[in-house]
Amino acid sequence: MDQSRARRVGAWQALEIRLMIVYGDHKQTRDAQQLREAAYAMGETLDSVPCGIQRHAALVNLFVSVSELVQGLADVEFDIHNMDKNSPRQQQGAKLLVGLAAEVAKSWQSGFAAKGALDRELLRILGGLDCRTEIVVGTAEGYAHYALYPESYLSAALASGLDANTCVIGIRSIGLGLAAVVAAAIEAPAPISVRPIGHPFRRHVSADRQLIEAWKDEPSCCFAVVDEGPGLSGSSMHAVVAWLRDLGVDIARIHLFPSHSAGPGAEASQDIRETWSHCHKHVATTFETTFSENSQIPALRNWVAEAVGSSELHLTEISGGEWRSLHYAHEERWPPSQRGVERRKFLAFADRDRWLVKFAGLGETGQRKARTAAMLYEAGFGPEVVGLCHGFLVERWVDGTTMDQATLPRERLVSELARYLAWRALDLRSCEPGASLLALAEMAVHNTCEILGENRAAKLRDLLSEQVSVQALQRVETDGRLHPWEFLVCGDGTLVKADGVDHCRGHDLIGCQPIEWDIAGARVEHGLSDSEVAMLIDRVDAALKRHIEAGLVGHFEPCYLAFQLGLWRMAARAENGQEKARLAAAAKRYETGLIRFLDKSRP
Repeated sequence: MDQSRARRVGAWQALEIRLMIVYGDHKQTRDAQQLREAAYAMGETLDSVPCGIQRHAALVNLFVSVSELVQGLADVEFDIHNMDKNSPRQQQGAKLLVGLAAEVAKSWQSGFAAKGALDRELLRILGGLDCRTEIVVGTAEGYAHYALYPESYLSAALASGLDANTCVIGIRSIGLGLAAVVAAAIEAPAPISVRPIGHPFRRHVSADRQLIEAWKDEPSCCFAVVDEGPGLSGSSMHAVVAWLRDLGVDIARIHLFPSHSAGPGAEASQDIRETWSHCHKHVATTFETTFSENSQIPALRNWVAEAVGSSELHLTEISGGEWRSLHYAHEERWPPSQRGVERRKFLAFADRDRWLVKFAGLGETGQRKARTAAMLYEAGFGPEVVGLCHGFLVERWVDGTTMDQATLPRERLVSELARYLAWRALDLRSCEPGASLLALAEMAVHNTCEILGENRAAKLRDLLSEQVSVQALQRVETDGRLHPWEFLVCGDGTLVKADGVDHCRGHDLIGCQPIEWDIAGARVEHGLSDSEVAMLIDRVDAALKRHIEAGLVGHFEPCYLAFQLGLWRMAARAENGQEKARLAAAAKRYETGLIRFLDKSRP
């Protein structure tokens, strides 16, 4: 298991999510017909994409998009019947996914040499899929954040020893598409899918037994259960195994396909741990193994070399906080790093040229982040974008001094922050959901109670219960990380935001918020005085030609402090040594800021 994945698993295992509210999952309601039409257009234009990593990436993006559509349609039917059934529409969708997965497999196994148009039969099935409904979709975490690739399940399935006499079961959401990959690899029938429900640590399956009726009494038949994870409890995979066993399937016939080998986390029950220990397991291969330098399949270095136009290219990984060694001469000055949830990133170099290569996501997620990164560069706030290579964003490396090591006049600091935040508010408006004012207040009060006690939590509850005068919340793609070490002061004095693309789409509660959230964050992270905050608000206000709600900034400040306090405290629990001390110090700073805010507020 690669180091970044191990750190993430360790972080989840150490998490006590019942104590602090930090994470969230922002769902959206989408028109299924529009999603189908967009996917169809992607499929029709595949023949115009040059063969190689570009065509392969486009094919995987299509597969990810169709997976999202098909799982959403399955969820609609679950809501109607209060159980999973294998309807003709679901069978059609699963068949389509297996066909697309087979195309991905052919491309991957050929070293991305496959070319030409998509099989017209697959387009026919896609065009005939009944999509006369709205579906609820969310971000597939593995594809969006953790560099989980469908191709990794091809490797695991091919090495599993399973054959066509296998009933493949995908756990929705992401598990349905991954199950189609496994089925395609072993030439099994199209998968069925289930969505375990109930308490996150005690999931159970509600499904029609007819889903497996043709398989369960055949002793030579095996069952493959496919998903990312396991997570904190491992209860989703366990729920499917328990359902199979209740229907008479011997555990020896059940094979698990997880995304890592670390096993269930700290909240796993004894039953779950026993299930994990007794089932056959076929772990998705690591990114480095799936795209190995030692195989005929081009690796990340080859992708980046093609994008930057240099064959003599070298890569070194700087994930897990190692990027700090490139900006700080002494380790004792390093800022804290939430290593367990950092995106994978690499430094690429050829002669004197250097580039940052960072995982941005598969499918529309990565494409959207690449567009945002290009906008940041064109506006003068971000690094130059070279391209998007199968989920990895390639940007020209920026040499500069992090702001926490530079001396910047306060008036210029406020001016630069105002210019940057006004641009985000104007050019990065969003209709995407984020936490409501109520959800933010509940998080803030809860986290405050856990750390500072009921008395201060009660005071904060009273403060946040006061009505905020806001006509309408104009959400934007907020930055969310305005810490001084996130800015680079270049040799010519210009300021560059090193990482301003995707924090509003992380795996946390906040999501897209009004620009007042970032103004509150700027106050906290840069220690702005009341007069400096007023100056910042005035300058953003003037640039936007609309009123910035000072009351909303004040409302957001304790919410921001309480969120950051929970975030850094939980990260500290998963670490040890110097990193733990850095994270604990960061959490303490937010705790002190929250106390100061509450103490200066009127009773």
